[in-house]
Amino acid sequence: MNTCRIVIDAMGGDYAPDEIIKGAISASEKNPAIFLVFVGNEEKINTLLAGSKLADHRYEVVHSSQVIGMDDKPKAAMEEKPDASIIVAANLLKSGKGDALVSAGSTGATVMVSAKILPKMAGVERGVLASVFPANKNKAEDPGLSIMLDIGATLHCTASQLVSFAIMGNQYAHHVLGMENPRVGLLNIGEEETKGYENLVEANQLMKDSPQINFIGNIEGKDIMSGIADVIVTEGFTGNIALKSIEGLAEHAVKTGKQVWNKNLLSKLGLTMLSPVLKKLKRRLDYSEYGGAPILGFSNLVIKAHGRSKAKAIMNAILLAAQSVESKLVSAMEVAMKEYYLSMFDKDKKEEN
Repeated sequence: MNTCRIVIDAMGGDYAPDEIIKGAISASEKNPAIFLVFVGNEEKINTLLAGSKLADHRYEVVHSSQVIGMDDKPKAAMEEKPDASIIVAANLLKSGKGDALVSAGSTGATVMVSAKILPKMAGVERGVLASVFPANKNKAEDPGLSIMLDIGATLHCTASQLVSFAIMGNQYAHHVLGMENPRVGLLNIGEEETKGYENLVEANQLMKDSPQINFIGNIEGKDIMSGIADVIVTEGFTGNIALKSIEGLAEHAVKTGKQVWNKNLLSKLGLTMLSPVLKKLKRRLDYSEYGGAPILGFSNLVIKAHGRSKAKAIMNAILLAAQSVESKLVSAMEVAMKEYYLSMFDKDKKEEN
C-alpha cells in the first residue's frame, strides 16, 4: 500500500487546532494509507495527540510559530508572518514532503500562498478554486453532484483561463467524482452563444471547438443545481456570489423549518412525518459532507476546507485529498492541458494551410 502524505494546516480555521486534529485522526482511521503531517504550534498539537490512538508512525509534527487569521489581509500577512502555518505547509508541499495540503484557514491567504509558492501546471495561467455541491439526479447513474469553478480565486477571467478551468474541472469530475464523460456548461446570462461579455463569447467558441471538453453550451443561474451540467465554469466573482447564495438558501431552509416547528401542534405533526426527507435534504446541503473546495492548477493539490469546519468536515477534506492523490488527479490534468494545446496547435496549422 502506497503511503499518501497529507500536510495539514493545523492552525487554520475557526475551531483550530482541536477540531482539525480530531478530523485528521478520524480520516487516518478510515484510510490506513494516510500519513499526516501536522503544521502549527508543536506544543498544542502534541498535547491534543497525546490522548489519541494515532500511532507515532502515522504522523509527524512540523512547528510554525505564526498564524494568518481570518481577519488578516492576506498579502500583508504573508510578508509579516513568514512562519505562518499555511506558508510552512505550502513549502513542505513544494519540497516534496507532502502529496496534498488541507487548510480551513483564510481562503484569500490559502489561494495567495498557493499561487506564490507552488509551481503552476504547464499551460495554466491562474489557479482556480472549485466547489462540489448537490444537483438533481436526472438519470439513475448520476451522482447528484456538480462542480463549479471558479468560486473566488480569480474574479475576472480571460477566455483561455476559463477554458483551462473547464479542462481541469472535467478531469476532477472524472477522476474524483467518477463521472464517465462530464458535461461542461458555461455560466452566462442566456443560452445563446452571443450572450455575455466578449470573454464569455470567446470561451464558448473555444470550448465548443475543443475535443477534450464535452461542452453543452451556456447555462443560466436557474440551471446551477438542475444537474444538466456536471462541470460549471464561471468567473470567480460570479461563482462566489452563486455559491454563497446556495449556502444562504440552505441555511434559510433550516431556520424556516425551525420556525414552522414552533408554530403549532399541527406544524410539528407535519414536520415529524417529513422528518426522514428533511434529514436527507439537510445532509445533501451540508458543506461538511463534501470535504472542501479543491484549488486546482498547481503541481500539487490543495483542499480548502470551510472556515467553520469541525471534525467531520476536516475528515472528509483529508479523505478527499487522499482520494485525489490516489487517482493521480494532478497528472491527469497535466496530460489534458498538454493535449488541449497540441490540438490548438494542430488546428492553427490546418487553418494556415
